[in-house]
Amino acid sequence: MNGVGVGLFNRDLLSSIKERWHEGGIGIIYVRFRLGNAASENALQLWESEEKRLFWRQRLEWDYFFLFDRQQKDEPINKVMEKALERLYSKLRKAAATGKEQGEDSEVEVSIGMSTAYPPAIGRSTESVVYRMLLDAMEQSAYNVTLGRERKEAGALETPGRPVSYGLSATASESVTLHDAAGNHGKSVRIGTLAVPFPIFPARARVSEVAYLFDTNAKAQGAVIVDQGRPIGILMKEKLHQMLAGQFGLPLYWNRPVERIMNNQPLIVDEQLTVEHVSQLAMARDFSQLYDVVLITKDGQMAGAASIRSILECMTTLRTEAARTANPLTGLPGNEEIQLELRRRLDDEEPFAVIYADLDYFKWYNDCFGFGMGDSLIRYLGDLLRWELDQLGGQGDFIGHIGGDDFIAVTKSSIAERLCEALINRFDNGIKAFYGGIEVTSVEDRHGNLVEQEGVTLSLSLMMWDGKVPLLTEDIPRLAAKLKKQAKALKGSVCVMDQISGMHHGEERNRN
Repeated sequence: MNGVGVGLFNRDLLSSIKERWHEGGIGIIYVRFRLGNAASENALQLWESEEKRLFWRQRLEWDYFFLFDRQQKDEPINKVMEKALERLYSKLRKAAATGKEQGEDSEVEVSIGMSTAYPPAIGRSTESVVYRMLLDAMEQSAYNVTLGRERKEAGALETPGRPVSYGLSATASESVTLHDAAGNHGKSVRIGTLAVPFPIFPARARVSEVAYLFDTNAKAQGAVIVDQGRPIGILMKEKLHQMLAGQFGLPLYWNRPVERIMNNQPLIVDEQLTVEHVSQLAMARDFSQLYDVVLITKDGQMAGAASIRSILECMTTLRTEAARTANPLTGLPGNEEIQLELRRRLDDEEPFAVIYADLDYFKWYNDCFGFGMGDSLIRYLGDLLRWELDQLGGQGDFIGHIGGDDFIAVTKSSIAERLCEALINRFDNGIKAFYGGIEVTSVEDRHGNLVEQEGVTLSLSLMMWDGKVPLLTEDIPRLAAKLKKQAKALKGSVCVMDQISGMHHGEERNRN
């Protein structure tokens, strides 16, 4: 901990980050105590004093921010962060257990989130990347963990000291959910729908011509400079007025070509980009350009412009709609958004894979451990899908919550089988933590029959479409139901696959 700096968003912090993240990224752990006590604070201080990769910290009331770096010989930054989280939870659990033994009220609610970042792409500032990383970590702390609380449900026993995996952990007394907010997909709206006409001038037009437009049209906030229909710059009204207001402004600029004073690095995007993507690009710009309009092109030619206000209003509408249709338990898109996503994928006529995930013997688990733990198990499966898609998938992957313990994921065909294997392995490794130390040797099926089975298992139905054979949106649930029935007839966690290509559906079973 020697040499650990203190502060947030100052020059020293940003300089320190720039020095470190070229070694493989940096990470942040965000901690917030809802009901603090001395034992938990002492545990947090002890933890931070022992973390060798911690290089910056800041406390704001009950909010704590811890920044970590990676050295050349270390594991990937996500592994470094995962292990730091495990050590943090171990310290907090030990403090809660000690307080309980001493008869103290040691229950404490804590929200924890984690995020990582790498050097920004060209055009994005260090500040914007760090700011987004902080927001992501805070958004990922959506679910609270209660440490030191005794379970009330019968048959639930606590398992103290169990290591916590990043984003995917739960015991009989706690549930940790660290999810990627980006996984909560809403409707995709193309930025082209926000394009409106904008004043256009050729590169050789005089500054006086643009000034005349602004003086005679109060609604004109800027002008786009084009070369053969292709946007090459922008001049905003406020910027021009500032330049002309100086002592030598008029004689210096009045008769010059507008290309000499325009902003020659405006944000130019294709009409097919999503509004969400464009909003991220727009807010990552330098502060001096933050409120400039975004130029929209079609086939490289000027198609219109969108104001920051219209983009933010659209984002607000999209997020409100997404929240309205999302599943309240997991925050994932519900059936309406799922249908829209499948229809969009089919319209694109590009190959994709659909994974249906379903828990076996979930009713038995609910009956034995209670609805609270049943909800935790459902959230666990949702977070598992988020985590593995984040590790193996790519941009544009989709996760939806059909309802109950049924989920859907849409991803690339090239990684689908590997993803299913990873899902099954991680699920089987983590499910025992939900039994609270109880050894399960048999379960009851839906008809009350006793089945020799070591608890809940995971059934995956994998369908891969080649993008060519005719397929309707309603065909996908029908095919999934057929595969689901086959998967549930098999023992253990399994994946059943169907290749939808040509005129033949070739089925195979992938058992893990």
